[in-house]
Amino acid sequence: MKSKTTKVFKILFIIAEILILLAIILFVGLQICFSPTPDSKRNNSVHGVKVNVQVSNDDRKPIVRTFERSKFESMPENKIMKVRDTIAGRIEGDIPSIHLNEDKKIYFTFEKDGEVYEPEIPKIKIFAHASHYKDNPLERVIEGELDRLDDGRYFYETKRYSTQFEKYFIEYLRVEIYYTIDGVDYVSTFGAFQDNANDGTDFFDNEKLEKPIPPEE
Repeated sequence: MKSKTTKVFKILFIIAEILILLAIILFVGLQICFSPTPDSKRNNSVHGVKVNVQVSNDDRKPIVRTFERSKFESMPENKIMKVRDTIAGRIEGDIPSIHLNEDKKIYFTFEKDGEVYEPEIPKIKIFAHASHYKDNPLERVIEGELDRLDDGRYFYETKRYSTQFEKYFIEYLRVEIYYTIDGVDYVSTFGAFQDNANDGTDFFDNEKLEKPIPPEE
């Protein structure tokens, strides 16, 4: 009888250990899912090539993913969606915003093996997601080229791409940068929001406009 009781206690102890281990794994998983992306995972490099991105005057770093262009364009849809989910951030506030009332520019520097590189006329493609469900279309595609500042940095100046239905708006931009370094074509992609709200604005105090304003030309 004593032997059977001991076996039961051993089984219960093992079950308890397994449950505790599962609880720890679940807790750690939730912590990872619901915490900001760490700096060490915000910007990858390929063959030593990477792009450093400064979004407006926001201190937060975007989540940048760089690929050889040929590999990016042949990537299966499920992997593309995973990349898009990654660059959009894990939680609210994980990625920066272009503050259109303060600084409309996104700034870029290109590197290879830690040295600044100046590719010839990098191209940009912006997929602008509408700020309001009534907008049509819900996604607009904007294409252009990066410009240069006197200090050598590349930049692109954005504008409001959605129809504005309310006094304050926020729209999500998925950005792709196309460039060539040492004969190899690359694409870097990241996500950012943009808004017209000044610091301290409460979006709960937003107001519907009597007449919607078309996207900026």
